Amino acid sequence: MHKIQINEGWQFNKIPDGNIRDLSGLTGDSKVVYSDVISSESDVMNALGVRDSGENAGIGERENEALADINRAESFVTVALPHTWYRDDDPYRGLVLYQKTIQINPDWKHVFVDIPGADQHAVVLADDRKIGEHRGAYGAFRCEIPEELLGHKEIKLRIFLTNVHDEGISPLTGDFTVFGGLYRGVNLLVTEHESFFDPTYYGTSGVILRTGFDGNTGILNAEIHARTDKEAEIVAEITDPFGTLLTDVRSEEVDSESANTHASGSINCSMVLTFRIPDVILWNGKTAPNLYKVKMKFVRAGETLDEVELETGFRDITITADKGLFLNGEHIKINGVAKHQDFKGCFNAVSRENIDRDFELIDEIGANSVRLSHYQHPQYTYETADKKGYLVWAEIPMLKMTDSEELKADAEEQLRELILQNIHHPSIYCWGIQNEIGMFRDAEFMHEELKKMQQLSHELDPSRLVTAANLYTVKFKSKLNSVTDMIGYNIYFGWYYGEMQDYRDYLDRFHSERPEMPLGVSEYGVDANIRLHSEVPMVRDYSEEYQALYHETVYPIFESWDYLYGSYVWNMFDFHSGLRNEGGQKNINAKGLVTYDRNTRKDAFYYYKAKWSEEKFLHICSKRFVNRAKESIEIKVYTNLSDAVLYVDEKEFGSGTNDGNGRIVFSDVPLHEGENRIKVASEGLTDECVFVRVDSEDENYRLPGNNAGQAVKNWFLSDDDVVREGYFSIKDTANDILENPDARAVLEKYLPELVKFMTEKDVIPLGLSMQSILSRDIPEGLDLKELNRELNQIKNEF
Repeated sequence: MHKIQINEGWQFNKIPDGNIRDLSGLTGDSKVVYSDVISSESDVMNALGVRDSGENAGIGERENEALADINRAESFVTVALPHTWYRDDDPYRGLVLYQKTIQINPDWKHVFVDIPGADQHAVVLADDRKIGEHRGAYGAFRCEIPEELLGHKEIKLRIFLTNVHDEGISPLTGDFTVFGGLYRGVNLLVTEHESFFDPTYYGTSGVILRTGFDGNTGILNAEIHARTDKEAEIVAEITDPFGTLLTDVRSEEVDSESANTHASGSINCSMVLTFRIPDVILWNGKTAPNLYKVKMKFVRAGETLDEVELETGFRDITITADKGLFLNGEHIKINGVAKHQDFKGCFNAVSRENIDRDFELIDEIGANSVRLSHYQHPQYTYETADKKGYLVWAEIPMLKMTDSEELKADAEEQLRELILQNIHHPSIYCWGIQNEIGMFRDAEFMHEELKKMQQLSHELDPSRLVTAANLYTVKFKSKLNSVTDMIGYNIYFGWYYGEMQDYRDYLDRFHSERPEMPLGVSEYGVDANIRLHSEVPMVRDYSEEYQALYHETVYPIFESWDYLYGSYVWNMFDFHSGLRNEGGQKNINAKGLVTYDRNTRKDAFYYYKAKWSEEKFLHICSKRFVNRAKESIEIKVYTNLSDAVLYVDEKEFGSGTNDGNGRIVFSDVPLHEGENRIKVASEGLTDECVFVRVDSEDENYRLPGNNAGQAVKNWFLSDDDVVREGYFSIKDTANDILENPDARAVLEKYLPELVKFMTEKDVIPLGLSMQSILSRDIPEGLDLKELNRELNQIKNEF
């Protein structure tokens, strides 16, 4: 099957009043209102008046009128794919139309529209016939153009697409932007034959590879979904990591079925072929990322009719609650970073060059694992991780779960797509089925759905772990901590709450209460604006110095606990979030170790490089903090070298020794008026900067009125006054308090309107503590001490 890019020359138009569930309403005539929840694709199609692409199928009369009206519009613009319509000054969330006329080769027998990602709900038409629909912004999908249309010289493709918030499609919420767009391009997949691997099977190539090994023998199971005639046969070619074509590989068919004979005589078939590979060479992470090439072919009389080539690897992943993660039987501590896919200037429409740049920086820092948050990433990202040897946490965008059957079905479908489209990647070691859903509630229907998704994950892929990431407020005994094979906690002590050292006690308490559950830290970090600096860094000053202090304080805690399988810095890169306007930046979550444009490594980047990388280096911290009002300063150097010498204006100031935490600190370094040229040297390496002594502090380095140092402190009482062990307090989640009749009665006594709002409207995250909820807007006249005192009288049995 040939892939043909069709990324140029698309016509694009916004349809602000349109509704993808009611295309007939595009003209405003004969508007039909349909229910919010449509149970199946056929129901959607019937509701729209659009029939399947079978005999005499076509779009309804009203839709033809609507499409004609759209085509007369003067607002079409020509765009090239990949494309997103998002702009910071126009964050449009609504319906759009992409359309393009394609030329048809008369030799083509089957043509599929290949869409690697459409953000987030798409309906695809070919000459006004609906040929496909897809819900979910991140998985690939394919639609076949009806064979009878291939007799035309040209076909008009129309793709309606919307990124409107939809209660039936995940994500329902999240601290990242839903940009919209055909942001991974569009291709045609074409064949001149009747035998081919089915590209419509959950967006896969029609070949699904599962690997394992038995002693020194590799086991490769190839699940095949295809259409074929009786004359064609499947031939496999397997090449080892050194490029040698294996000739002694034996195969056996362990399962097969066929159905649906087509007019051409071809049939749909599925089967599983098993191959045993002697003396298998293992994929072993960054040490040895060995990959096998597997080529599956349809062959008839010596002619190749279709082929699929995938790279895969053989490895084993296990985990224990006391020792952590093991790759091929050897312990590996996760030194991880998380990343979103977006990039300044193109948002979600990233190129391979953008992805390569990300991995160059991840290579440099020395990490061994990447959490690809919070959704399926481009295939090229997983392929690159395979080749470089990174362990990957892959996940679906389940960030808020309601009891909607449509939403749960969508989550399961996105999970199937994630697993089946990516199961051949050896880099992926776990499937993530939720992130912070406990922020909103902790309910039985959530536990049941997570069990269902965990079982689905293991049915599709028994070889990998299933994981989840919980908000710090989720109780250790919660069933949210019982469903998966491992758990991560997203914890932000020292930023949103508490103190940096609180990680130690928190993690120890979890391990004590849940000794059977493997634990890691799936997110931690603080925001930093590279323009902001401080001699005395403190929480919420958004300074580069506080971010560095935070990481060098917190990471050694994670490093010291053997039971932790590891941790993921949140985040490797600043990323876009339309929710954000803080720290002197709008639409940016600035917790990255590198700026959104990937041009500037923050100081904290070099801290992790000192801890993880074998590449020798020296880095003077606070270089961007040029203007200094002090007579003497502390100069901190991040390095993986054992010692270094500091020079001021070419004169040796003194030598320093690495403290074992990647730091060499020079204290009381005097500064004279004007420029002071600083240099640090060791083992033939140097780093330099200039500090300028000024008369007064440079106000450009701080944010006016941001209450730095205050946000994380308890805002009306000390912890000792708030918490009574074994009893409720305002530090408990709203969900836990509302679930207890006595505690709920106390809340209703003091905050009746708030309780009504929280229980009737699904707006306030009930997984947050009451302290956090109330801190946003303290009701006038509320006696917080008395409210907390009454809660302290009620036993908390949870």
